[in-house]
Amino acid sequence: MTATMTTAIDEASADITTLRPPQHRWSRRIAADLVAAVETLTVLLGGVLPAAIYAIYGGIKMDWALIVQSSFVAAFIVQVCLRSWGHYDTRRMHDFPLDPAGMFWALVVGIIGVLGLTLPQALGSVHMWVWYAAWLSASFTFILMVRMVARHILARMAAAGRFEQTVAVFGAGAIARRVRDHLCDKSLGVHFAGVFDDRSGEDRLDTAGLALSGKLDDLIRATHDGRIDQIIIALPQVADRRMADVAKKLEQLPASLHFVTHIASDIVDSNVAHKVSSLGPVGLMDVKAKPYSDWGPFIKAIEDYVLGSMLLILALPLLPIIALAIRLDSNGPVLFRQRRRGVNQRIIEVLKFRTMTVMEDGDDVRQVSTKDPRITRVGAYLRRTSLDELPQLWNVLRGDMSLVGPRPHALAHDDEYTKKLEEYAARHQVKPGITGLAQVKGWRGETPTTDSMKARVDLDIAYIKNWSLWLDLKILAQTFGAVIKGKNAI
Repeated sequence: MTATMTTAIDEASADITTLRPPQHRWSRRIAADLVAAVETLTVLLGGVLPAAIYAIYGGIKMDWALIVQSSFVAAFIVQVCLRSWGHYDTRRMHDFPLDPAGMFWALVVGIIGVLGLTLPQALGSVHMWVWYAAWLSASFTFILMVRMVARHILARMAAAGRFEQTVAVFGAGAIARRVRDHLCDKSLGVHFAGVFDDRSGEDRLDTAGLALSGKLDDLIRATHDGRIDQIIIALPQVADRRMADVAKKLEQLPASLHFVTHIASDIVDSNVAHKVSSLGPVGLMDVKAKPYSDWGPFIKAIEDYVLGSMLLILALPLLPIIALAIRLDSNGPVLFRQRRRGVNQRIIEVLKFRTMTVMEDGDDVRQVSTKDPRITRVGAYLRRTSLDELPQLWNVLRGDMSLVGPRPHALAHDDEYTKKLEEYAARHQVKPGITGLAQVKGWRGETPTTDSMKARVDLDIAYIKNWSLWLDLKILAQTFGAVIKGKNAI
């Protein structure tokens, strides 16, 4: 790197190392998928519209079931071709691919692919061959127009930073300096948030001219605040123990985590890294992915609001009956409110129907045990059937919780087990849930030992790593079975 470029980067370091406030950003994958969806619709429209015009103004009787079926099959084949040929490359949002020849041949392949469906009619009618030609012409015109508009919109969004990922590097030194230099390339869509390191003293820390943005605690705090999307650990391979220690702490954060494996230009003369993943020429070994990336947050929100609303409507007739039973059974409020930690350890107020004679919400909260004398008669039934959790549907609709996720614990228990279990804080990467994988796997209810809590935490972390809509629906279905059995309920 030339001295002029190095000087320019150093002069810009004040801007580069400034942490941005959380802002709404678009997922590159979602943007590319939306373009793909619209282009799929254009192929469908390109097949149906000429047939409709032909039927209305030409007086030709068309087999509409065959037309629609053929259009759907062709649209699918065209999508397979375009994706295989790199037409939805998420790395090129600033310069989205525009390949008219590739689009044309994808359409040709798609239309030829449905000849088997329509050939018997085409052989007996010249009108079908005219429809093929009109279909190809209309679809090519539509899809080219869509791609040109999408290319312009995506380029403007990329220039405005809508696709930028905020990346921070842990570990000051020569490797971090070179990573920073490479990530300054604007075409990567990356905002460099700065370099963080815990070491101090000139004898231990060689920043290679980098300005430090803070220590490990500062990086953790910034990530919890939603200011960091990706973290790169840029330490020399000989520091494997230190890398492992740092990774254990950073794995608990709601951000992607990577190790630097190499700089591609050190190995081959190429701009692409040939490892697990890369940011420009920086080769990375992925440690974990950010929870609910790309379509995940959207799907999770739809799931919570749609299913949560339906369940709340179904539960409405029960709510006044349960409230009346609680008031008649014992003195005290109907609802129990307790502070617990939500996503990124933010304090939320969780609602439950009161099932005990106490309202503990302080530094000393005794966990409920089997045959606990504090549980009321009505409370015992509510806890066994999990009806005491129904008010948490309001927490879901309010956005504090999800239907499925790690169960939230009292603040006192959070503090206790955070000290005992190193991986405990990883539960707070996502919203807590009314039910979760741990609950349907037999860890519902009391956790009297550290080992039992660890088993629950391990399942919570497994859920976060393997989340999918299907997994959530499966857990919800299994929850009803667990409630009916009443296993481990207290």
